[in-house]
Amino acid sequence: MSDNSMNPRGSATSPKPTQRATAKQKAAALREAEAARARRRRTLLTVGAIGTALAVGVLVGTQLTGRTADADDSAASGSARPLVVPANTSGEDGVVVPYGDKNAKGTLTVYADMRCPYCAAVEKQLGPAVSELVADGTIKVEYRMAAFLDGALGGKGSHTALAALGAAANESPRKFFEYQHVLYANQPSEEEDSFASTAKLVDLAKKVPGLNSAQFNKAVKEKTYLPWAQKTADKFHEYGISGTPTFMVDGKRVTVLDDEGRPVSKRAFVDEVRKTVKG
Repeated sequence: MSDNSMNPRGSATSPKPTQRATAKQKAAALREAEAARARRRRTLLTVGAIGTALAVGVLVGTQLTGRTADADDSAASGSARPLVVPANTSGEDGVVVPYGDKNAKGTLTVYADMRCPYCAAVEKQLGPAVSELVADGTIKVEYRMAAFLDGALGGKGSHTALAALGAAANESPRKFFEYQHVLYANQPSEEEDSFASTAKLVDLAKKVPGLNSAQFNKAVKEKTYLPWAQKTADKFHEYGISGTPTFMVDGKRVTVLDDEGRPVSKRAFVDEVRKTVKG
């Protein structure tokens, strides 16, 4: 019986609850199917999943390879604005944000999306370890950011937050590093898109000493670096990375989430990074 069929009294039959699958339920089914594939490949692919944060899951295929911004919103995609590349970035169109001593022994490459709850959990657990490894010269960091969760979850928060991070990078690599830590610490739930608010992003910048300048605030409010954020997000799809967070040291993947989708211990992470750099 279709949703538009009639009951014996001639009135429209209401859809049964089981027929009204929500977007979250559909995403949960997709997540489970892909998780099964991942286990068979013995590869844990993780991104911010719709549903319970920190549940093991993946969103691949069109979610990672399709459009990452509203197709009808040129302001969201940055296509209506000129490309302004932040200072202190590298690569074509400045899509890589480096942090640390360029002469460090190894390079940690971080692939992340600012709306990804797994990324936030890993940052909270392992961010201090990354700081220590940068400080002692073991590694420098290269951030290669994604924004595909705007397409998966709906909204503009990943792109808008990334544009704000571009404004922070323009101030200094250190301010970029500290600001992304603040954003993760204040990450909204997957059902909310508060990172789409430039007022919210400016307010959070007050937690980073020296960042909340007139220049930074203007760049965030006017979305100066939104075209750069779009370029950076588009470039992510060329890296061959299936999910976030992904951490690689000198091209070798290092473990940041265990088999249950929980961040590994700081000790385990540091030991693996040091071993990989030496190896």
